Amino acid sequence: MKAGYLVVLLVVSAWATAIAAGPEAVRRIQGGAIRGELQADGSALFRRIPFAAAPTGSLRWQPPQPVAPWPEVRDVNGATTPCPQLDEKWNAADVARSQEDCLVLAVREPRHAAGERLPVFVWIHGGSNRAGSGGYVADSPIYKRGVVVVGIEYRLGIFGFLASPELSKESAHHASGNYALLDQVAALEWVRANIAQFGGDPRNVTIGGQSAGAVDIAQLLRVPLARGLFAKAILESGALGPPRTAAQNEAIGSSLLEMLGRPKGAPGLAALRSMPVEDLLDAGAKLKSPTGVDSNILWLESSADGWVMPVGANSVDRQSTQVSIPMIVGNNTQEFVFDGSAEQARQMVLGFFGEGGPRALKLYSLNPPESAGQGAGDRGTQVLTDVMFRCPSLQLASWTIADGKQVWRYEFGIPRPGSARVEHNAELDYVFGDESAIRAANPWPPLQEYWVNFMKTGNPNGPGVPEWPELGKQRRNIAIYPNETRLGRETADQRSVCELLGHANRP
Repeated sequence: MKAGYLVVLLVVSAWATAIAAGPEAVRRIQGGAIRGELQADGSALFRRIPFAAAPTGSLRWQPPQPVAPWPEVRDVNGATTPCPQLDEKWNAADVARSQEDCLVLAVREPRHAAGERLPVFVWIHGGSNRAGSGGYVADSPIYKRGVVVVGIEYRLGIFGFLASPELSKESAHHASGNYALLDQVAALEWVRANIAQFGGDPRNVTIGGQSAGAVDIAQLLRVPLARGLFAKAILESGALGPPRTAAQNEAIGSSLLEMLGRPKGAPGLAALRSMPVEDLLDAGAKLKSPTGVDSNILWLESSADGWVMPVGANSVDRQSTQVSIPMIVGNNTQEFVFDGSAEQARQMVLGFFGEGGPRALKLYSLNPPESAGQGAGDRGTQVLTDVMFRCPSLQLASWTIADGKQVWRYEFGIPRPGSARVEHNAELDYVFGDESAIRAANPWPPLQEYWVNFMKTGNPNGPGVPEWPELGKQRRNIAIYPNETRLGRETADQRSVCELLGHANRP
């Protein structure tokens, strides 16, 4: 990201003023005036606000650049534009609307008094950092609780995370590969400079994300360029991913050139920049992780490039680069379902826990494999939940508490409406959904209330919701189940599992 980008934003913040709201909901922001949709309830909706220039042509695999000013009022209505991605069935609608010119954000501005400054919620969507979109949160009724809602798009997969020696060589910082994180930083800079024009308080910004979005937030906590751009964080089912060095990251780009039969150096990079989007997406799906992890999470691995992510910041041990702020962090009681045999579950545990494997097998009652109680699928599902979500989240929480910041932890155990099983994404309907529309299907848990209280005050507690104590040294959490929201506490066995996993992951 060029230093000039920040300068532009600061200058814009000095002169940008809101044009009087009328039927067209016109605002003046960075770049010029935009026209959104004034809603019947007095709110305003802006779906396609550009926060950076189109990352196409020579700007493909470059840090986000400032938007060129436009002289006329710019219409930002219509469907959002997700970034390029392959069709994984669940994201078919995003694929149909996707395009490389995708660095846009959506804003929902609640009705508010002149001069009022409301809390701001910036959402970073999930999808393994290779699929999905974020603009949908602008349609969530959560804004009715007095929050300015922002949903951002960021470059995905091979477009957002590819590194190579060629890209690092042309960089002024000798770094490459974290373009998606830079996109997120640019969006947050836009929020700081412009959100007051929508009634938002740039000093009270909460970032939230689920799955890959939460992983990205865990990384943003270690990105120096992001410091001061948000005050609080909500991480749903995601924490810092496995570490990868800059050299390992650059090896991916080299393998891409080799796979495509392109030459190394500037000619090969030029060839990649001229390739059609669809061809690059197909090629990206064939890339392998140099660390040996499942290639499905290739773009979830953190990468210390020495600029965006400081060297050492992706260690499993705590680093001084970690920025601690108040946060909500948690996971669902089941995330990804394991459908293998008891022996496959045993081998999975031994692979994850290394020398601690035998002890972990006892903790999970998988030794011997025919133990009574939960089936192998249930135990395997719990292993996946612990290894990928619960334990990393608790580690992040522990670092934050050690720095004297407040952490509230949750365990969510309600299926999404129409489902009989708790799984990944189950909580999203209750965070962003319409209570009146789905209350009949499931008792309405107080997630939306907790989240909004936290956005407003930095504490999820408030009138009408069960008390939620801080995690603290007592390891307390809130457990949200059908018909019940109660206090929970981490058990000795759960703590032992995470301690074993932490030991296994240390270099």
